[in-house]
Amino acid sequence: MSDISCILIVLIVIAAIVSSGCTQPVTPPQQAGGMGPNPPPEETRAALQQIMHAGIHTTGIPGVVMDIATPKWTWNSAAGNASPITCEKAQPGMRFLIASVSKTFTSVAVQKLAEEKKLSLDDPIARWLPADLVEKIPNGRIITVRQLLDHTSGIADYEEDSIIIREYQNPDVPVTYQTAMWQGINASPLYPPGTNFTYSNVNYILLTLIIDNASGVPYENFVTRNIFVPAGMNDTFIQETNHIPGPHMTATQRGGNGMFADLSGLYVQFDRGAGDIVSTTADLNRFHRALREGKLISKSSFAAMEIPSPQSGSMSYGLGYMNGFDAASNVTTQGHSGGYPGSFTFLDYLPEQDTYVAMNMNSADISTDNLKKIRTALLTYLKNGTYQ
Repeated sequence: MSDISCILIVLIVIAAIVSSGCTQPVTPPQQAGGMGPNPPPEETRAALQQIMHAGIHTTGIPGVVMDIATPKWTWNSAAGNASPITCEKAQPGMRFLIASVSKTFTSVAVQKLAEEKKLSLDDPIARWLPADLVEKIPNGRIITVRQLLDHTSGIADYEEDSIIIREYQNPDVPVTYQTAMWQGINASPLYPPGTNFTYSNVNYILLTLIIDNASGVPYENFVTRNIFVPAGMNDTFIQETNHIPGPHMTATQRGGNGMFADLSGLYVQFDRGAGDIVSTTADLNRFHRALREGKLISKSSFAAMEIPSPQSGSMSYGLGYMNGFDAASNVTTQGHSGGYPGSFTFLDYLPEQDTYVAMNMNSADISTDNLKKIRTALLTYLKNGTYQ
């Protein structure tokens, strides 16, 4: 998801902002077992807990959940508050909206169908979408599946601001993906297909329609059967109502007076295939490891996902997968990130350390630089074994 201005969120939630009795999260991290049998050494565990504790204290992020899997140990932990409104403590295993990290799952589903010879990445989307829809998509007869995956289709994004306002005003009636899709299509084309890069959620909404048709089952069923189940993701599902069941990290937004609003009841159906998955940090690492080890699609298919399109420039975006570099820690990363107002998720693989890291923070009104501070401190420690 793209970032949204704090000003807009303050305007739409100010009437419902609730005062929080836990204005500064100072609760110690809560630690529990990860997905492997070996916990980190006590010294390492203490350093990781200190990184989380210091991070939420200095940045103002209410809470964070995290899972780390190295070749030697795994660690699943939480710090701060799942809700700064109710003061509910963040706990390992809490669910959250993974936002745009969902795109990697959608891409894997498409690669799976390509391996099964049910489609080709170079098929024109006109082969898989209804004719009346294709006729209304500018350049719809020449855009390819691959160009949806790497955001070079020239199809515009939806109007996130207007959708969020609409859902806030009537949270019991989710905005449909068709509404979001048509907003993007009606604002297109941005340029001829394959000539530039624009990150557009509408590309991935259209991919779910292709998955529906090529697989013969709804996208939701295909992803569940072919990704969630084989990866052992027992706490992961596609969210189809504006409610996260069970213990979860709230998507909280801070108003201009420092108080918070709970936006967890917003977002979902409009972002089909682009941001509609609910998961946990441990499940995300299970997925990432299964993907990279060739247990979901072949290693050659995954290698193709890793290759960035020339048009993506510094974003280094491949087929639903990104290559990154955290300059502050001097660490190479691969994976995806995603944020909605009130929540931000990082899914990282560190190739030099052969380490998987998944984390969610529950206040995306904090600046991107502040959101990255905890991540940078963590990456620095994982590379150098030191924390300052």
